[in-house]
Amino acid sequence: MTTATSWKNVKFYSFLWDLKRVIAFTIVMHYFGLSSFLIAQENKDEWKRVFENLAESLSSRSEQNLDYTSLLEELEELQANPVAINTHNQEELKRLFILSDFQTNSLQQYVLENGPILSLYELQFVYGFDQGTVELISPFISLEQTQKKQTIDLKKPVKYGRHQILIRTQSILETQEGYLPISDSALFERPNSRYLGSPWKIYTRYSYSYKKQLLLGFTAEKDAGEEFFSGNNKKGYDYYSGFIQLNNVWKIKTIVIGDYEPRFGQGLNLWSGFAYGKSTEALLIEKRQSGIRRYTSTNENQFFRGMATTISLGKFDLSAFFSSKKIDANVLKRDSLDKESNLVSGFLETGIHATPGEISDRKSLSELIYGGNLSYTKNRFRAGLTMVQFRYDAEIDAGDSPYEAFEFSGKSGSKIGSDYKYTFRKGTIFGELSCSPGHGWAFIHGGLFPLAEQLSIAILYRYYSPGFIPIYSNAFSENSSILNENGFYIGARIFPFRKWDFSTYIDLFSFPWLKYRTSSPSRGSEFFFQANYATSNSLKMHCRIQYEKKSENLPTAEEMVKTGEKMKWKVRYQVDYQLSGSMGLRNRVEWTGLNKNKSFSEGYLIYQDIIYRSNSLPIDVTLRYAIFDTDSYDNRIYAYENDVLYAFSIPPYYGKGIRAYILLHSSLNKHIDFWFRISRTSFIDREQIGSGLTTIDGNHKTELKLQARLKF
Repeated sequence: MTTATSWKNVKFYSFLWDLKRVIAFTIVMHYFGLSSFLIAQENKDEWKRVFENLAESLSSRSEQNLDYTSLLEELEELQANPVAINTHNQEELKRLFILSDFQTNSLQQYVLENGPILSLYELQFVYGFDQGTVELISPFISLEQTQKKQTIDLKKPVKYGRHQILIRTQSILETQEGYLPISDSALFERPNSRYLGSPWKIYTRYSYSYKKQLLLGFTAEKDAGEEFFSGNNKKGYDYYSGFIQLNNVWKIKTIVIGDYEPRFGQGLNLWSGFAYGKSTEALLIEKRQSGIRRYTSTNENQFFRGMATTISLGKFDLSAFFSSKKIDANVLKRDSLDKESNLVSGFLETGIHATPGEISDRKSLSELIYGGNLSYTKNRFRAGLTMVQFRYDAEIDAGDSPYEAFEFSGKSGSKIGSDYKYTFRKGTIFGELSCSPGHGWAFIHGGLFPLAEQLSIAILYRYYSPGFIPIYSNAFSENSSILNENGFYIGARIFPFRKWDFSTYIDLFSFPWLKYRTSSPSRGSEFFFQANYATSNSLKMHCRIQYEKKSENLPTAEEMVKTGEKMKWKVRYQVDYQLSGSMGLRNRVEWTGLNKNKSFSEGYLIYQDIIYRSNSLPIDVTLRYAIFDTDSYDNRIYAYENDVLYAFSIPPYYGKGIRAYILLHSSLNKHIDFWFRISRTSFIDREQIGSGLTTIDGNHKTELKLQARLKF
């Protein structure tokens, strides 16, 4: 028997042993769960499950921690102010953004033809709806038959407004290299060899809302390693953000002063903040523009600061925005007199300023952005025109590498484009065209078509030229940046039998110019299939297969760089079982394989979740025990983890080890909430974790989070 064969057998038996351990643990928990919780109760926090499902879907193919704050807030707003589905107001129905335009139109048509919907069960008779859709929207809808017209009364916001104050602190408990003692002489020679502040991250947030009309708030954050009320941060936090937003006053639909996000069209011209991309929801390809909205996230660079408004002029909506702020950039050259930067190599998005080097790049580039959007809506047709101009006070150097030849450089640029959407009886078509004068252009066109009650398909084609300026663009793509891509996507969702539904898509894409780590034009493809089975809310399971093929440079000793194919497989099985209204279990087994440079590597992840949400005690508990074993970082597996409110954890599982966490949430009363979360990763294959200043001398890493919220 060869060494390779022996190694694979050892890995296979190790996988079986780990699987037996998790199965045994699951059986024990099922036994105790069934004997302890016999009375099913309605889950008062069903909307949180909706968020978890959406975030898990979107993060399944993500290689970065996305900020889901906007998504969570929109779901919270919907729960606090449910959509009146019996209204004939299309704008009211569009607030239910988790439905497609076809579904909202179908819902409106059903009410017009059959009268008001009297129960949730009746929703299953609406064309384009199924049991899963009804469960998804149930926390966010109202069956009221009249919609109250809202007007501003200055006395009511003071008396009936809702306030929320949230404070969070978190830290890695093991000592990292950047916090170890160091001599003054060594620090003088290497000033960036230690963090300046403490390892605790501190987050503070205040928000106020009066229905959907008046909103205001601020966010403050200090990252780990940053100074706090000392040194470079004598005013406290490293990052402050705030806003005031007023909606539906006279002809003003929205006006925001402070920090905000503009979102128009399909994300080509202008889309700031979170956006849906390619995900396991095969039909989720269309972006639902929200225009101007407040900014509450903690990305310290990707937002607008200034003033923006949208005015209603009958069938037209006119939006205008202005933003001026300083952002982080990698400084290459400074003015010899005032030390202001006059040449930068690119934008920085980490938002961390914990060393002298990071502080020198902090807010080193002034950014000025202004523009507007004009949209026209009539019945089921909408069209829009967007213009945006941006300027910087320093020259941006794109770089000397061949793949950077078409990337943006200079001090200013602009984009202009148009978008459209038309919804008809049997589907929706949409698209957007954008041009960066003197640089490049891009377009995207797609459609959603319910071919039958049991079958819906989504089709999308996009082209982004190598010279297109992707600044504040966030469209559907394979690349992380919206340029140098050509692709065709087709997805489908099928309901062949009761309790079963299938989702699938295939995406064919090519890159006309070079890419990072790919020194020639290339192409690739991705295939996805998922089968879902659900008896009811008590039992849900799915099986998923995903395959992706791309080109990448091969390691070679020769001077000429060669490219080869990289093929990756992912297979997952997951089951969610609700033992009662209080106790739920979730099990997952996931395997990944990678064929790169004629070398095969693999890895797997097995985990058990226990979710207990009491309806009699003021406590919710979520636990996870996970075992993972991957050959390399290239085989890493991302998995969504439950976290404290407005915090999001999607860590990569790689190497060989065990990861576990416990999340406790207690609502002492309707005003006060507490969260406690501790997670620990223990590696079997190493005695040192991380690199550089984040290095931990040991084989385990522990993170603690504490959070409190006051509502009144």
